[in-house]
Amino acid sequence: MVHLLAFLLRLVLSAGVLWLAVAWVSPANPANTFGRAVAVSIVLSIAYYVTLAKFLWFLLLPWLLYVTIWLAVIMGAYGIGFWRALLVALALTVLSWLVSALLGIRTFRAG
Repeated sequence: MVHLLAFLLRLVLSAGVLWLAVAWVSPANPANTFGRAVAVSIVLSIAYYVTLAKFLWFLLLPWLLYVTIWLAVIMGAYGIGFWRALLVALALTVLSWLVSALLGIRTFRAG
């Protein structure tokens, strides 16, 4: 039960951070909803494991595959271009670091 609660807390925090990052980079984006952020967080979390980026972090190919999937998912889900997707990654990194520093909770690796 504790593991499920921890998973849900990390999911909510990850979705919130993604939601804020997209709002920061693409203000008034009609596709930026909390529900979509939850769905995107789940998809990207699964992709992180499926591409083996979590386990083979020292190899280049899993990371290239994960980055390609990450960019495609973000660009498709929010209707933004390549450069804005890279800005979302930067904003996501900063906001995830803040959440980790302030709350001591690591969000899902969404970017």
